[in-house]
Amino acid sequence: MLCTRAAARLATGLTTTLQLRQHTSTLYNKHHVAAAAAKAIQQCRLCSTGVVDKATKQQTTTAEDGSILKRVLTKVGFAPNTKARLKVTSHLLYESVADKINYVAFFRDFQLPNTFNSWFLVTELHVWLLLMRSMAEGSETGEDGRFLRNCIVEAMWGDVNTRAKKLGANNPSRTRQQIETLSEQFQAALIAYDEGIMSDDRVLACALWRRFFEMECDNYAQIERLVKYVRMQTVMLDSLTREQFIVKPKIAWHDLDKCKIDA
Repeated sequence: MLCTRAAARLATGLTTTLQLRQHTSTLYNKHHVAAAAAKAIQQCRLCSTGVVDKATKQQTTTAEDGSILKRVLTKVGFAPNTKARLKVTSHLLYESVADKINYVAFFRDFQLPNTFNSWFLVTELHVWLLLMRSMAEGSETGEDGRFLRNCIVEAMWGDVNTRAKKLGANNPSRTRQQIETLSEQFQAALIAYDEGIMSDDRVLACALWRRFFEMECDNYAQIERLVKYVRMQTVMLDSLTREQFIVKPKIAWHDLDKCKIDA
């Protein structure tokens, strides 16, 4: 009798325990599902926020990159009216002389010896024409024009030094002395040419005879032809717009062979 009652109690206890375990498992599962759902929702919200933040950051980064790119382009000279742009232009303008002028025609027609000094005389004349045109650029103070002028002169002397060193590699001290002499003569030539261009043809002819021909030309027709050549190039340069002279230099030098004088 006691065993039957004990068995009944044991069965009742086991049933109760099983029910408690099932209830606990159900509560655990419900809690687990709720937590998972909450976590999923949180992840979704975080993901959404992350997308928005990412897009916002991308737009900010793009704007910053654009600003940085603009500053870099401005610094290297691709923006208009900057010192770097003018410096690039000065080298392009000088190259238009060194690469496009027919030096052989000058040596031939004006009976100049094929020497470094003759090359410099021809280059000096055309660089002066560029300097004169450069001073017409810039604001009323002429700041851009002066800066461009100085950069052209700097480009010229860089080329002169390179050529002179190649020719006088065996005697560098002699080469330096020659360049110093050319520098002094260059300054004097600029003054003489400026005076000549602002005066009549007789004054300009005297300046060319003293400097370009080095006072050794007795052929007045040659001097007259060079005066005409200088006047033609001056008119050509004056006709160029700022776009053609600074932004995108397009210097179409007149050919000496096409500059003739009436017999």
